[in-house]
Amino acid sequence: MPRDIPTEEKSLRERGTYANDGNDPTLASYLSSLFFLLSVPALVTVAYAGYWAGLYPESTVVPAFAGLLVASLACVFGVMHYTTGR
Repeated sequence: MPRDIPTEEKSLRERGTYANDGNDPTLASYLSSLFFLLSVPALVTVAYAGYWAGLYPESTVVPAFAGLLVASLACVFGVMHYTTGR
């Protein structure tokens, strides 16, 4: 069967190991992963810090966390929108 792409034959291992298809990790992907891993523990800590500082009662910790989570997602969306120019 003729090949459509004139490239040398590579083993399956070489094709997987040395693949360069534009999906290499970037700084943005590392920052996205870091946000994904650390946002919830950090926001829970901040929500409890507000309770420990006496800003609101304990029953308000969960709504405070929810508000912080929504605000952080909106900020990240805004940064991504601004940096990509779309």
